[in-house]
Amino acid sequence: MAKDSKGKELPKGITQRPDGRYMGRFQYDGNKYCLYDAELEKLMERIEDMRYELRHGIYQKEQKITVSSWFNTWIEEYRKPSVKVGTVKKYQQAFKNYIEPEIGKKKMKDMRPEHIQRLYNKLSKKVGANTLIGAAQVLSGMFRQAEKNGIIKKNPVPLANIPRAKDEGDRRVLSKEEQKTFLKYCKKLPSGDLFEMALSTGMRSGELRGLQWKDVDFTNKIIHVTGTLVNADGKYFIDTPKTRTSKRDIPMLDNVYEILRQQRKRQNEYRLALGNRWQSAPDLEGLVFTMETGHPIAQRTLSDRMNKINREIQKEFPDYERITPHTLRHTFATRCIENGMPPQVLKTILGHSKLGMTMDLYSHVLPDTKAEEMRKIVGLFQ
Repeated sequence: MAKDSKGKELPKGITQRPDGRYMGRFQYDGNKYCLYDAELEKLMERIEDMRYELRHGIYQKEQKITVSSWFNTWIEEYRKPSVKVGTVKKYQQAFKNYIEPEIGKKKMKDMRPEHIQRLYNKLSKKVGANTLIGAAQVLSGMFRQAEKNGIIKKNPVPLANIPRAKDEGDRRVLSKEEQKTFLKYCKKLPSGDLFEMALSTGMRSGELRGLQWKDVDFTNKIIHVTGTLVNADGKYFIDTPKTRTSKRDIPMLDNVYEILRQQRKRQNEYRLALGNRWQSAPDLEGLVFTMETGHPIAQRTLSDRMNKINREIQKEFPDYERITPHTLRHTFATRCIENGMPPQVLKTILGHSKLGMTMDLYSHVLPDTKAEEMRKIVGLFQ
């Protein structure tokens, strides 16, 4: 049995080269394979990973595997078993929309840091910071696993720098007058109550579309946020919250209480009127907000309805800037800050995982109110 430079016995098939690296050899189905690594434990782990891929028919020779084909393997074998379905879908969308068009056909073995950097630089000019970071996370995960499996000799991703994303300007927040205008118009169109709920609770789109009646406590006027609506391959289901802190309780304002009371009455009337034509998704019979036929509301549908409201408002107010469903969450947070809500309280209502995320909102709002606050202390230093 071979020994290393310190006299330690090595497992069968493992030897140590003069340069200190460990070399592992094994055969499978008549073919010989050889891997190298500076650490014995990592080498053993890589050999086991390769044996697994060979047994399951997913191993491809380093010379042939492309970025796209490796992404598919990485998703199926390493991500789907360990992360939420919603997360897998985000990875797939990020790869399809931003990574595959640029480098999908390139061979993994040919990828260099400048290829990753060029991709980052190009994306930074056309997408926001969160989108860019999401794409970078996908690249980091898939290339790290590729290096671990011996598909590439060196991971190029850590050698590239994530640039600043395009200037998205300030967060779009409705002024108080714009807020009144929005509420006036949204009440006339489908999903108007849902939009007013978003503006009055700070809930995310998926949380509102996935809200169920069992999570509405009319007695104590509390909304229990327990999950988010996800559409994976055409099938809707309630996924676990985005983070541990996303699961939270939100007190109902009076208008929210009335919206929910009227929504329950209206939904019951729809159910009776439609009878068998009421079509709720499997296991989602208790959704609060649905299409008129009982089907869950898709994110695209909600965006389309918001765009319709934008167009209606702009007919009367041409300078009214376009808003998105997420604008309502920012506006809610801004109103809370303007009225003195402590950061820690706002953090729990918004479901932020870190206080720093909430404080970023404060840094955005406070410059607009500091002159007003300074006026409150006029005369104290005279």
